[in-house]
Amino acid sequence: MTTILEIICRDPIIARDGRPFGAAGGNRMRSLDWLLPSVLAGSLRTTLGKAAKRDFSTDNVKDLLRVEVAGPLPCAARQLYLPAPEDCVVHPEHGPLRARPQPQDEGSGCDWPSPGLLPVGLTQAQASEDFKPAEAPVWWPLDRYAAWLAKEDITFDEHFLGAAEREERTHVKIDPAAGAAEESQLFTTAALALSHLPRYRTNPKAKNAPGGAGAGPERKFVSIRLCARIRADGWCGEVMEKLDALHPLGGERRLVHWRARQEADLWHCPENIRNALAKPETRHVRMALATPAIFKDGWKPCWLNASGEGAPPGAKNLTLRLKGVSIARWKAVSGWSLAKLPHQPLGPKPVKRMVPAGGVYFFEVVQGEASVLAERWLKPVSDDAQDRLDGFGLAAWGVW
Repeated sequence: MTTILEIICRDPIIARDGRPFGAAGGNRMRSLDWLLPSVLAGSLRTTLGKAAKRDFSTDNVKDLLRVEVAGPLPCAARQLYLPAPEDCVVHPEHGPLRARPQPQDEGSGCDWPSPGLLPVGLTQAQASEDFKPAEAPVWWPLDRYAAWLAKEDITFDEHFLGAAEREERTHVKIDPAAGAAEESQLFTTAALALSHLPRYRTNPKAKNAPGGAGAGPERKFVSIRLCARIRADGWCGEVMEKLDALHPLGGERRLVHWRARQEADLWHCPENIRNALAKPETRHVRMALATPAIFKDGWKPCWLNASGEGAPPGAKNLTLRLKGVSIARWKAVSGWSLAKLPHQPLGPKPVKRMVPAGGVYFFEVVQGEASVLAERWLKPVSDDAQDRLDGFGLAAWGVW
């Protein structure tokens, strides 16, 4: 059964990156830009086990690991928000411009890591002269995001949101014998404020512009909640359907409110995307990552062969050919295994490379109909089955 999970964060949430932190590794803790899907998955599965009053034996752990998690994504005004796509280039005067694979001139060439790839960029008409791209909003409302993927014109306004603010705290080490601070023993922690997000600054110099100088607190920020889609069967599904509890999320055991809701329509494929994919002439599709993806070949999914052809998990009777890629530099993800399983010993997990959220892959339809991708809206495309269950690689589909 499918349940929509609402997470309300009262306090800032600790989301450490993998850099050393401690007495021997550095006195400054650095935060991620957003919670990783695995952080949500691990906390939720622990919450379900405790709510059901079950021990974490091998059988129960296997049941919990089969719970499918998608998220977390911000939600405000009954609408999901998705991370900005990498194919968006913001012109300081003309607004957002779409980058796309560009045919190469005769005699030119590039040393790309896969055959048949084309450079992704703006056309000569879009960029007749050089310009410095402006900053794009970090979070896009779903209706504008869908319009972008359907090749409709959009403009940025106050409904777009910026990155979560970081709250830094300075701490001291206390000498237990003296009850006072030890000399030179200072350290800093950082946390994400996930109860609200700043509005995108459409014109920061305008006195009363949303997020600009002179704007009141009620204009600068939007209250949000975290939203996730959960699929669970058996006793996990029964507990998930009635979940209403306080439980830690992230580091330092910061409490959040976990509550099951009935809002499945938030995760459905928008109608304009479904119509765009269903057109008979649609032979070019793009895949935008709503959460970081993990592929065994680094940037390239294993469901593509050496020629760059294949289909994402669950897309039947469809063959796509990769034409271009627009992604940011890889990021690392690791963790700590507490599950007592034969194939996964206790202790630190191996480091994996992630394709960051917002990455865009451009495909050409070789065989089949692109309309089947509407049923794969915000479904995971990572290679490993457990990574997909953990929510890595949620994909939004569109045309180009």
